[in-house]
This record gives sequence, C-alpha cells and structure tokens, in this order.
Amino acid sequence: MRRGLEAAGHSVLAINKHRTERLLGARLGRLLTLARVRRFDPELVLTFTFDQDPDTIELLRREGARTATFFDDCPKTLDERIVRMGRASDVFFINNRGQVPLYAEHGIRASFATGGTDPIDHVRVPAEERFAADVSFIGKCDERGGRVALVKELARRFKVRVYGQGWEKAGLEPTREDVFPEQYRAICASSKVMLGIDLRDDVELYFSNRTWITLGCGGFLCTRYVPKLEEILQDGVHLANYRTIDEAPAIIERYLKDDALREKVRAEGHRYAHEQYSYKRMVERMIEEVAARAASP
Repeated sequence: MRRGLEAAGHSVLAINKHRTERLLGARLGRLLTLARVRRFDPELVLTFTFDQDPDTIELLRREGARTATFFDDCPKTLDERIVRMGRASDVFFINNRGQVPLYAEHGIRASFATGGTDPIDHVRVPAEERFAADVSFIGKCDERGGRVALVKELARRFKVRVYGQGWEKAGLEPTREDVFPEQYRAICASSKVMLGIDLRDDVELYFSNRTWITLGCGGFLCTRYVPKLEEILQDGVHLANYRTIDEAPAIIERYLKDDALREKVRAEGHRYAHEQYSYKRMVERMIEEVAARAASP
C-alpha cells in the first residue's frame, strides 16, 4: 500500500507501530508515533487492520487529518475492537461488499475495497522443480468451508502440494509451513493450478487477497464462486471458478487436460490484475472515496 501511494504521487510516512513499541514500550512508542505524524502533518492517515489503536486514530482526526482503515477480514459478527476502530475512521474499508450494511448498523462508514497486486513482489518468475505440482494450495489447514475435505480429495486424484501450518493433522505433509513473496512467485510459476478456497462463500464479493497475489504472480487460479464475483473476475476469462466442493475436482481436471486454455486464462488474469487492480489503483480508489465522503453532508 505504501508503494501504491508513492506510485500515485503521494508523499508517505510509513510507521511500524509494533516495532516501535517493542523497542520503546507502549507509552513512549505512542508518543513517538504522535510526534512523527504531527511533524509530517498528513492529509490522510491510512491504517491497515489494527496496526494503530482507535484512540490515536480518533485524536489525529480531531487534529485535522482524515482517517481511513483497511480491514482485511470477514467476521460473522463485529466485536468491540472492530466497532471502535470503525467509528474512529472517516471511512472503514472492508474486503467485501456484502457486509457494508452490517457495519452501517453499528454506525460505521464502511466501503468495499478489493485488495491489489504489487509490481515488485507479484511478478512472473521461472518455474522450479521443487514446487512442481498439478494443484497447490497456500493457506492454513482449516476444516471450515470444506477446505480440508476438498484438498484431501484433490490429493487423492492429482499431485497436490500444500503450504501452511497444520496440514499434518489432515494427513498431508506441507512443502513449506511459511511462504514469503519469493516462494509465492515460484509456487505460482511451478503449479499448473493454484487453488482458491476461502473459509466463507456466502458474502457478496468476499475473497482474500490470495486471489490478487496469485493472479499478480501469474498463477492459474481456480477458486470458489462467491455472490457477484463475475462483476470483477470472470470465469474462463481471468480465472476458473467452481460453485460447490463436489464439482471442483472435475473443473480442475478439465483445465489440467487443456494446456492451451489454461495458459490463455492465466495470461489474461495476470494482465488484468496488474492493469486494473494494482495497489496503486486500490489506494487511488480509497482516496477518491474518502474525499467523496468528506464532501457529502
């Protein structure tokens, strides 16, 4: 997001609250953060999830800065921590459109933000044999949403690699437990199909940023459909999608057998993600939304 703001022509002060407070303690760390922000005199304070506390955000808003938060989660209910952060923000950006009314019920000015791709971290690289697979999934072992059941069924049919923590308890040995940008790029290049299966499929336009990272790294993504997904990403054009866990193996098998089609979709998804959904475009849309909210009565 910092790179996106700088690419859009903005001066940026990036603060790592947690590192500062580890070094100085909570009280001195907060004082240093406030001093740095006041010296910088920002027009907009943009916070990722809970990387700053709501009291500090509210204070900076009273001192004249506009405030926005990007909350990269899709909880079923809003706890007090989320509500406080939301109310301290002029705009509270969330990673789905379906929950905007839920936030409004709690007096939070929520808006949908899509996540994005980065031209430095999310790029195509050569394939590596150590990551070669028919299907790869990057994410923790979690029973919710049918994730484990689907991955185990795919492993029965195809050469599958999993990356993340906890897969041993499902009888699958992870190739790596931790994946950083360098490995993510190589995995996308080395796997014929990158699997997408978030923990929920009942919320309009909810999907994790794994979607954009995979497309940005040039992976062929087969992901579960969520309501209105076609408004942003089209099946058979930018990616493949499946409607149910049961139909996913057959759809994946179809693409594994058709190299030309898979390459066509992969290439268009990669091009589209970087052209239309870069972090630069993401933060530009955010700034436009903050300005529009400020101008409205």
